Amino acid sequence: MDQVFKLPQEWFDEGKEWLAKGNFDEACRSFEQALELDPYYTQALCGLSKVLWQKGKYREAVEKINEALMIDPDDPEVIEQCANIFMTVGQKDNALDVLKAYLARNPWDDEIRERLKEFENIPVEICSPSVETLSKPQEVTHDDNMSDLLVKEGESQYEKGKVDRAKMCFEMALEHNPRHARAHNNLGVILWESGDLMGALDHFQQAFHETPFDQDVVFNSFNALIAAGFLEDARDLMKLHIQHNPFNEEAWRLYDDVSALLSRISWSGEGLSPEVGEIYISMGKKLFKAQDFYGAAEALHKALTILPGHPKALKRLARIHRDLGHVNEALDLYRDALASDNSSDKLAIEYAEYLVELGQREDAIRFLEDRVLNYPSDTLAEKIKSLKE
Repeated sequence: MDQVFKLPQEWFDEGKEWLAKGNFDEACRSFEQALELDPYYTQALCGLSKVLWQKGKYREAVEKINEALMIDPDDPEVIEQCANIFMTVGQKDNALDVLKAYLARNPWDDEIRERLKEFENIPVEICSPSVETLSKPQEVTHDDNMSDLLVKEGESQYEKGKVDRAKMCFEMALEHNPRHARAHNNLGVILWESGDLMGALDHFQQAFHETPFDQDVVFNSFNALIAAGFLEDARDLMKLHIQHNPFNEEAWRLYDDVSALLSRISWSGEGLSPEVGEIYISMGKKLFKAQDFYGAAEALHKALTILPGHPKALKRLARIHRDLGHVNEALDLYRDALASDNSSDKLAIEYAEYLVELGQREDAIRFLEDRVLNYPSDTLAEKIKSLKE
């Protein structure tokens, strides 16, 4: 039969054959062909997830298995692949939870029940790909217990606003146990807040060395690296965290943010014509409409590199940051856009409405009143009146 007339099942079967042979590129192509004909083909989504994982495209693999779960959360193959992903990244408890939840809904599935028993008998040390990076278990000593008590007391003092006492508790905890991760992490937070960013990074690094998979430690380290200007290190740190926590949406967002920032920094628009800048603005508009906010932001930043102060690019970038909840960035961009295009009543009203949305009604009224003095407008006057009612 001509391949033009292949049915989804045939493409899927072909993909399985290529996967069994280890030809991931051809397997990927076959599964994608099946999905092009039937986007709701859960087995093809599952097969594609397996291929993408083998190719090291962990994010895409997770996305495909999530799509399959949304379509059919009771497909045993999908459930098994989801559990396999968890086991691969060392999250045995999550893998077992996925299988148990499925069995609670489908108690007659003996194959999945057997899979659950297999997983239960696999030591965490075997299912985790990076167990060697974990600290070896230490015998609990009196000093460890004392460190734990001091850390708890320090956290209590910190919550009460007694930062100096909290700092002293964490330092004393480290005297008893220099490897206490929570003490290092908490002390890092205090040092950062006091302005000692490099000192904070030292403590975050030591905390990470002891507990490399602790989310608080990783996120604190990430943010401190960003603040210190070590963007590539921050990106690599979050990438490592994602490899062990592929379903962590916040980690993916942070990784995307820093990757986009690095892309903007490394990109130069030098020598490009204004027409290219206009193309990037148009591209940003299309990506924004498609809900690809980060892609739109990247395109608009490139446009502004070529066309600094372009009001349309500034306005659209302000809207993106507003929709993403980046308040300070959105406000700054709105102000830049207004400075670049001071004759636009529509833009002025949009900025005022955003202030109202943020609970700053008086500031919005004051802004419009100041503006109408310099740029008399019936539209602005009406807006001021409506805000005062």
